[in-house]
Amino acid sequence: MFISVIIATYNRCESLKKALSTLIKQQVDGSFDYEIIIADNNSNDQTKKTVEDFMVSTSTRIRYVFEPVQGKSHALNTAIGLAQGEVLCFTDDDVLVDPFWLLNIKLCFEEHHCDGLGGRILPDYPSGGSYQWVRDNIDILMGAIVSYDYGEGTKPYAKPQCEFFGANFAFRKKIFEECGLFSIDLGVGGPYLGEDSEYVNRLRKKNKKLYYCGQALVWHPVELRRTGYGFIASWNVSLGRYRVFSSEFKDLPDGLVYLFGMPVYLMRRMFYNSVGLLVNIFNKREFLKHWIHLSIDWGRAIEIRLLKSKVMVS
Repeated sequence: MFISVIIATYNRCESLKKALSTLIKQQVDGSFDYEIIIADNNSNDQTKKTVEDFMVSTSTRIRYVFEPVQGKSHALNTAIGLAQGEVLCFTDDDVLVDPFWLLNIKLCFEEHHCDGLGGRILPDYPSGGSYQWVRDNIDILMGAIVSYDYGEGTKPYAKPQCEFFGANFAFRKKIFEECGLFSIDLGVGGPYLGEDSEYVNRLRKKNKKLYYCGQALVWHPVELRRTGYGFIASWNVSLGRYRVFSSEFKDLPDGLVYLFGMPVYLMRRMFYNSVGLLVNIFNKREFLKHWIHLSIDWGRAIEIRLLKSKVMVS
């Protein structure tokens, strides 16, 4: 088996060095080979030189491609077009990869004959500072804090699992030929997140065989900015917008009752969660749950109002 590892990057040459230093040390056990494709999404730092230095210093095949159109999906799609692997693996430019990451991905594809898989992502907490409240609530912070952990085992992907995260997933290349590339309407740089979630949901609708592989492990850094209530709210607002944009409403359903341009059922839920914030102000976990639900519904309300205004204009 030949595997292509794809990383889209933008102005993160220092973290990219760390990621590449782990990727070039993969244990292949003689049963497969791999290439690394770095899709530089219009960086103006030392990204190109960083990649070229690795090209010279390692025997691992590394390829560099420059994608000038801003947006992660543009970079990923360009790299997919160049990839020569039977299986395409995706990760981020700031992760640390387990030495057996690719081997375990390969074994999962061979043993379960799956079309795609999502691997385990553990938070890499920085030294210093207090992150205990994040550790205690990582299950409900999943997403805003990049984490994807359903244990060390391997099992078919099914709800209520979240969709795979782009920091650690893989698909057979033929899937992109059958189901298309990543949506360029989603992802970094726009109002919607979720190019990875949308793709997984697209495959689910086409009844593709997906697995969770807990042995395919990477560590993602926990950034301080992502641990604040403001970031948690903005991330979940974007999630709410994505859910309406991508799947919940293709058209506004009949029978919705509006007040000030917002669906009344959402206003009721938002009021309930607002009260929940006040009642649980000294219970951090319950407060956080209401904060997240309120943020998601606020995002839904924003997107429904936009959809409603488009319907009225048309």
